[in-house]
Amino acid sequence: MGEMIADIRSGTRGIWAMLAFKEGWRQHFDVSVDGFIRSFMAVIYALPAFILLMVSANHVLAELPGGADAQISLTDAIGQYARIWLLFPVIAYLVVKLLGLKGGFSAWVVVHNWAVFVLLHVQALFWLLAAAGIANAEALGLLLALYQILRLMVHWRVAAGALDLHWGLAAGAACIPLVIDALIVYGFASASGG
Repeated sequence: MGEMIADIRSGTRGIWAMLAFKEGWRQHFDVSVDGFIRSFMAVIYALPAFILLMVSANHVLAELPGGADAQISLTDAIGQYARIWLLFPVIAYLVVKLLGLKGGFSAWVVVHNWAVFVLLHVQALFWLLAAAGIANAEALGLLLALYQILRLMVHWRVAAGALDLHWGLAAGAACIPLVIDALIVYGFASASGG
């Protein structure tokens, strides 16, 4: 339990320090083989936030006109969670090879995993505010639009920092996994929608 708390504390502090452009943010991340493997414990650590996100989203969607059809099934939720964690390492590996970066893969995945941990908690908070009646549908829409912008910026910063790339190249590297993920999400949505 102590190791779990230490990992979460270190990972989240590292993400906030990186986003604040603080010196020494890299010291919070273990990019060794052991650290790379341990960073995937974030999958388990973030699961309660993801469950809260799904339950809150389904609660909010059920109250919207026509929202009952948009609710997320257990199968869809499991697929989304698997996609969130499994797709990025594969694409990151290909991007790092394509760019000819040596040693960047482990750092990028480790920092990305902890960024996803933080982002899932932020998104869960937004849906929870709506489910609790604190944020109405318009406020939720605004929060989720802001979240998408912040998500892009976080992924951009993660690529720039973890891969030690110029901002322009980092933007391209960060966008490749996001674009592929979006194509998969919207491709499945279109296929299941008719």
